[in-house]
Amino acid sequence: MKSFLLTVCLIYLGVCLALFVLQRKFLYFPVPALISGVLPVNVEDISFETDGQILRGWLVNKGREKALVYYGGNAENIEQNIDFFKAINLDYSVYLIPYRGYGNSSGTPSEKKLYQDALYIFDQLNKQHRSLSLMGRSLGTGVATYVAAQRKIEKLILVTPFDSIENVAKDIYWMLPVSLLMRDKYNSLERASLMSADDILILIAEQDEVIPRTRTGKLIKQLGSRKFESLVIKGAGHNDISLYPEFSSSIQNTLK
Repeated sequence: MKSFLLTVCLIYLGVCLALFVLQRKFLYFPVPALISGVLPVNVEDISFETDGQILRGWLVNKGREKALVYYGGNAENIEQNIDFFKAINLDYSVYLIPYRGYGNSSGTPSEKKLYQDALYIFDQLNKQHRSLSLMGRSLGTGVATYVAAQRKIEKLILVTPFDSIENVAKDIYWMLPVSLLMRDKYNSLERASLMSADDILILIAEQDEVIPRTRTGKLIKQLGSRKFESLVIKGAGHNDISLYPEFSSSIQNTLK
């Protein structure tokens, strides 16, 4: 019996160690850029150099007074949103800048570095535009809420958001001491009351198989009396929510 319990303990500790060492491989899935060669009309390459890294992305609708910065999901090719933003014909310049390690950007992603990069880019763009708004999807909502709590923004759009990545992980790995093991926690919950946005839109996938509704609900509850709109898109899943008409129409209405 003692031998059996010892074996179980060693296996448990091994799993904990593996999760601690490999956790960023579970959280970040950098993907190479899909777009190359001639860019669509009203789209151009753009880059930012910071912390010894070069972040390379795309700018849609250059020269508008207002700007929107988009933060993608953990395995998203954000350049695939170019056609979407062109189609909904916003009067915004839209910045799609892959995280470090993603697309054509150099470096290795981590929570601290993604926050650092996001603030740097925001400060550079703030010199060029009358106002800045933010849009984050899934993992990107954690980056968006951080920037919104640190800087003055006009509007904030959160697609399939969570209260924290830590709590999402606890739901999955309930048998492990997740709080002790996780380094990148993306705690949007603690920033909810600090966000500076005048308008907030939260888009929820009814059939979200990645972010439980309870995780989004905790974040919404923390907003309290803040002005916000939340919309559950019926039938939508975590990865196909952008294919539903309500997705584009709600974003258009928010960014009027």
